Amino acid sequence: MPLYPVFILLMAVGLREQYTISASAVIGLLLWSPRWRRPAHDLQLLLLAALALTLAPIYLEWRQWYRYEPPEVLVGAGAALRQWLTGRIGAVAQGRLASFLQAVLVGDKGGLQEDTIAAFGVLGIRHMLAVSGFHVGIWTSMLLPLVKLHQHRYWQWSVQVVLVVFLVVYAAAVGGGPSVVRAVGSFALARIALAGRWKVASMHWPMAVGVGCFLVAPEMVEELGFQLSYAAVLAILFVLRQSPWAEFMHHYQLVKHPKLPVWLLTVQISLAAWMGTLPLVSHHFGGASPFFLLGNLLVVPVYTLFIWTGLGAVFLGPLMPKGWLVCWNVAFEFWDQLVLEYSLLLSA
Repeated sequence: MPLYPVFILLMAVGLREQYTISASAVIGLLLWSPRWRRPAHDLQLLLLAALALTLAPIYLEWRQWYRYEPPEVLVGAGAALRQWLTGRIGAVAQGRLASFLQAVLVGDKGGLQEDTIAAFGVLGIRHMLAVSGFHVGIWTSMLLPLVKLHQHRYWQWSVQVVLVVFLVVYAAAVGGGPSVVRAVGSFALARIALAGRWKVASMHWPMAVGVGCFLVAPEMVEELGFQLSYAAVLAILFVLRQSPWAEFMHHYQLVKHPKLPVWLLTVQISLAAWMGTLPLVSHHFGGASPFFLLGNLLVVPVYTLFIWTGLGAVFLGPLMPKGWLVCWNVAFEFWDQLVLEYSLLLSA
């Protein structure tokens, strides 16, 4: 039985108290397919729906009494990594830059100024402040060159295992939010499949992680961060399903397209994510920013540059001249102030 109907059914059960979900809409999603209908296949789906809709609520009630607790070794490793990252950021950055790096690398938004959060909301780039696939992609882009050092199969598997273990610890370090859990889980499954040369569509990985989240921590499905993350990534994968760029979303290895420029990938991802999350954003916040494309194309790349240089400073800070670090901090203050002033003009 495909993973798709299981994912749809469990998400419907998990969200039944938060939203008004029609049973007919769920059945419609299960039966929707570009292929011709087959009676035997439809009957299997209907039986699966009846079974899931009956047993899943019982499972949820059982889970309320027996909640999942992460292993102590994982909690301890995550706390140690979080403490190390916090200390290293504090040693190389100050003021707004330190607050920004703490938010995007450690998941601590306590130091962010309210005007910064408001500016990101106006520009439709608030997702940058949530540790998600975007930030996981930055970490993996730094570590994936290890894969190219040797093509031996055992080396390839060893690198994948080390990378996955690090990302799991990193997810624990930043609090294990829905976005980072989805990103790390999907990436881990995709990289293992790539190393094993398994031919599996990229859409299956976030759905598999979603099913796992429901089974391990059902309350996570009700969090808005989980819903926004899945709405965005599933919309992106659906839009890019016929493109070689679809694999980039999880493998973080860009496949060159013979006709289309790379920058168009950013446009497609931004538009797909905006369309996918628009119903949720409109429901919870009363609307979405009309400047999302401008923010993602012009503002996000510059902040991404500061994240990249921030990671470099975290690891190489003691070796860098203090004058360079001062100029780097001043440059961020200038850029951040420019973004704040520009967002005020747009919101006026």
